[in-house]
Amino acid sequence: MKVKSAIKKIEKYLGVEVQSDSRGRFWFAYENEIGSFLANGAGGREEDIMEADACNWHRRRSNDHSDMQSDYFAGSFRSNLTQLLHSMKAPPCKYGTGQLVRGKQNKRAMRYGFAGLTGMVTSEGSDSCSVDWLGVDRKDNYVSTRDLELIA
Repeated sequence: MKVKSAIKKIEKYLGVEVQSDSRGRFWFAYENEIGSFLANGAGGREEDIMEADACNWHRRRSNDHSDMQSDYFAGSFRSNLTQLLHSMKAPPCKYGTGQLVRGKQNKRAMRYGFAGLTGMVTSEGSDSCSVDWLGVDRKDNYVSTRDLELIA
């Protein structure tokens, strides 16, 4: 991904401004986190930096710093920009509260016993939701959205 596209995606998803220096380092702050990345293969001119590939997606807490005298390095690296953004701000749930869903016919849903059952979403998380199954005396909390399909 090009640096210009990465900056546009970060500003759209998080609503923050990306800062940079003249050497191809970029960083941004969101809530209590600092995200950063580098421009790979930039020649030093600003036009070259914006067309370079972005790499080294890094995230750390704002009050956490690496220690040069020990083996401690603050934060962690991500493989791509989407992983970095989702680790800082979780995407919204696929299903909203009050929607009618059905358990998919997959191994996990069959193992937990809700495959083919119809239910209503009562609360939602980032990648899971609570479902109140219709006609059955059970309520499951934290059902993965991968195991559900929308009915209506």
